[in-house]
Amino acid sequence: MLNAFLEISDYISYYLAGTSRHGLHSPFVYTFADEVLYHSSTMNFEMIEHQRMLMLQSKSKLDHSTLSKYTNKFTLDAKYGKLLQRIVEFYKPQHLIELGMNNGIESNYLLSNSIIHDFPILSHNFLLTTNKLDKIKLHTNSEFANYYQSNLFENFYNTELDNQTYFDLCLIHGTSDADDFWKFYDNFKTRFHTHSMVIFTNIRHTNDHYINWQQITNLPEVTASVELFKMGIIFFRTEQIKQKFILRY
Repeated sequence: MLNAFLEISDYISYYLAGTSRHGLHSPFVYTFADEVLYHSSTMNFEMIEHQRMLMLQSKSKLDHSTLSKYTNKFTLDAKYGKLLQRIVEFYKPQHLIELGMNNGIESNYLLSNSIIHDFPILSHNFLLTTNKLDKIKLHTNSEFANYYQSNLFENFYNTELDNQTYFDLCLIHGTSDADDFWKFYDNFKTRFHTHSMVIFTNIRHTNDHYINWQQITNLPEVTASVELFKMGIIFFRTEQIKQKFILRY
């Protein structure tokens, strides 16, 4: 009950501090708000949400929890998942990478456009057995079927990248702690370019997560940040004057 009250109080503070598209003076962020954030999704996500329902009803055990509890606690709400789809549809990233443990719901939203050319090197993910995956039927396309066969996080930094490989979009899951992010960023910050974006799925998972978010937005190379209560997005646009935005969503 206390946690629910604190979250409501936190949301009210966020909402009062936030603005809509009409209070924006950045053309780039205004376009993001108008064409992406507040734009309606036209795709049918029934299959993905059916997967979520199966996970919430699942009896599968994880190392320190159950799939049901994990899904309820960590997985993005549908409105944020739909936003991920619209971001990919609008900006058309060619190289995408994820960091952090997740159950694949967000990945399905990302891949629902089927336009990503390189769905990659990946992070570390659920150690679900193939048998459990077959029962839950996570994948919606062939790219996603290979998702759980990717390198684990501890092997990720041993992967050799082509000198021409840059990250257009990076998704940082809320299960990642500050050390995970900073290790990743220190190793690969040269792989971001002026049109790259990094999306954090849950900047308010804990107080430490929110403090980490604030530190990230203060990086000199981060020229624009958008806070959407749970989700946070940073941009590296060299033509952008450094600004921080809180948008109601």
